Amino acid sequence: MFKTFLIVIVLFIFSSCNEKEVPEEIKAQFLEMEPLAQDIEWLINKGLYKTYYTINKCKKTSYFDKKGNWLETETEITKEELAPAIIEVLNNQFFEYTIKDIELVETFDRQILYEVDLQKDGKKYDILFDESGKILRKKL
Repeated sequence: MFKTFLIVIVLFIFSSCNEKEVPEEIKAQFLEMEPLAQDIEWLINKGLYKTYYTINKCKKTSYFDKKGNWLETETEITKEELAPAIIEVLNNQFFEYTIKDIELVETFDRQILYEVDLQKDGKKYDILFDESGKILRKKL
């Protein structure tokens, strides 16, 4: 299931989007999903509609494909909000790295994942975990 999700995301990233404006129906769908959203900003990038917003001072980002299908929502969280298994992996395998950003990722197929951005020696690393602490993706 996760491989399918990654394939879908990659296909959308590499497809082109000729539109300059986010269609009103996508904006309306988003507001139905997140009626409490504030400070909404939209961006069109590589065939995806991306919206940045806040809910109760919590920063979020949601992604939609060009047909308006919701793909995922990322919510910024703190290290203390991570599952203990993920904290253990970070402490054991990545103790020399600085945590730059942590996001809880909710996917269209109802998965809950965690994306942790790390930095070491001026290089940034993006690591995706499942709730059990299993590393699903590492990229530089």
